[in-house]
Amino acid sequence: MKRILRLLLVILLFSLFTKSYGQVTQFPYNESFETESFIEGTNVYFINNWLGNHVDGIRIFQEKTIVKSHSSALGLWPVTEEGEDDEETEIIAQVNLDLTGLENVVANFWVATAATGAMKHVKLYLKLSVDGGLTFGPKFIMGTDYRGFVNADTPYKEFTFPFHTDTYDNPNVVLQFIAKSGARKGTVAKLLIDDVYIYEAPEDVFPPVAVEPKILNVSEINIRFNESVDASSLDPSNFIFSPGSSTGHSTSGGHKIANINELPVVGSITQTESDLITLNLTTPLNIGKYYDLEISNIKDLVGNTMVTSTSTIIYNPLTEGLVITEIMFDEPPVEQNDNLEFIELYNVTDTPIELGGLMIKGGIASGKLPEFTLQPDSYWITAKNAEAFTNFFGVTAHEWMGANLSNDEAESLFIVNTNHHSGVMIDSLTYHAGAPWPEGAAGLGHSMELINPLSDNTDPANWKSSSNYIGMYNGYEIYASPGAKTLGIKDNFLAKSISLYPNPVGDAFTINSKVQLTRVEIYSVLGKMVKEIHSDFKAIQTSHLPNGIYIVKIYSNNECTTKKILKK
Repeated sequence: MKRILRLLLVILLFSLFTKSYGQVTQFPYNESFETESFIEGTNVYFINNWLGNHVDGIRIFQEKTIVKSHSSALGLWPVTEEGEDDEETEIIAQVNLDLTGLENVVANFWVATAATGAMKHVKLYLKLSVDGGLTFGPKFIMGTDYRGFVNADTPYKEFTFPFHTDTYDNPNVVLQFIAKSGARKGTVAKLLIDDVYIYEAPEDVFPPVAVEPKILNVSEINIRFNESVDASSLDPSNFIFSPGSSTGHSTSGGHKIANINELPVVGSITQTESDLITLNLTTPLNIGKYYDLEISNIKDLVGNTMVTSTSTIIYNPLTEGLVITEIMFDEPPVEQNDNLEFIELYNVTDTPIELGGLMIKGGIASGKLPEFTLQPDSYWITAKNAEAFTNFFGVTAHEWMGANLSNDEAESLFIVNTNHHSGVMIDSLTYHAGAPWPEGAAGLGHSMELINPLSDNTDPANWKSSSNYIGMYNGYEIYASPGAKTLGIKDNFLAKSISLYPNPVGDAFTINSKVQLTRVEIYSVLGKMVKEIHSDFKAIQTSHLPNGIYIVKIYSNNECTTKKILKK
């Protein structure tokens, strides 16, 4: 909410300044940012007609070394200020334009990047306002691919941005450049913009461009273009779905691709505005499945045909049912680059949950999760280094992309669905390193576990340091239980009444119990039950099971406890 209020304040200030400080009126207009120095401040005009939200020599700055021409360029670096804890950072620079009497307006500019370290993408969006900055239209991404720009030193590349027809002969146009990234200081490249050239083309020779599709529900998808389009946009054959693949890295077999027999089919198309259509699907989207949508052959009103574009889309409206139940954020030695960091999710419902398209944000900014069906009462793991995690724990994991979890400051984690701007959080918590949170998790070799997955995981009293010894890693003892249910207070008596041996297990194992057992279930770490036993608990056969880690659920009447075994 704090972030939303700040953005609204920025928009209001931008609109007020736009009315007060004039506009570019002479065209063609060329800006190479050669002013002697930028005026610094928050929401200030740093040069004539150009407004910036954070002009401080760091986030919006005058670049003097890497330039396209002359001696200066505009620098945008979306990083957080000390003490800020935003989910995302946006750096905004915008120019006010009076396009009275102009048509076919085009912006031409050059972009380079300066590397700052970690391999994380930075996005550059362009947006237009036709009411002086009170509202803005859709954003168009510029970059080397759909993720924007990589964190590397790259030479200047030319970009062309045709203005929407609504801006023609309009005195209150604002062109906005937005540099955006997840909030982690110094982890994205600096964007350098030079030689911005805005002019009136002799005629419209630029084809229409489709904005990223917006999914309304499983049967309706909105497609907006940067200009008005003709009847070609109403032809279903110009919109073709194919199997897509999820982003990120996974060592598990849970990463799936949409079945070609399940592909959506466009039945009809409704044009709601001159530049906006709605695809009506006769075969709907499957929740949590990735698709590629190819758009081709769409023409604008003067006959320019768009370049074929492909967007990866996914829809997942989940609002509840997933809980963060275990976190390892600081393996020893204290405050090092931790390879064993992981986050465990648990399905508390009695129905399967599709993970595809969900995101874990805050501390790690995971990107969209891969296709995976998480069964009821089952766990799923994402890790900073999936290979190191799996090699040590013997548990498969999805690898998140981005920063390490904080070792010394408060860290927020939350799960959102594909409509992540809605404010819906499937689960969220903010933990601290050390008391009142489990102190063993702060660099002492323990994960912290939610004692009861049905309890409030925002309350540190409901967490404990794991006591499940795994082994030695880089000379330190590690305690964790990824993929296994922890022991709540009510489980303690049953747990203390049971012993299981041998462990590691060969072809069989024995359960000795001081109470009468009623059932034993064995699960893979992916949550699939591989064996169920109702008698003869002293000779449970495991010769048919592949080597690896398994979860053993042991029942006595209405009580249950969990053990972990290693099959060798």
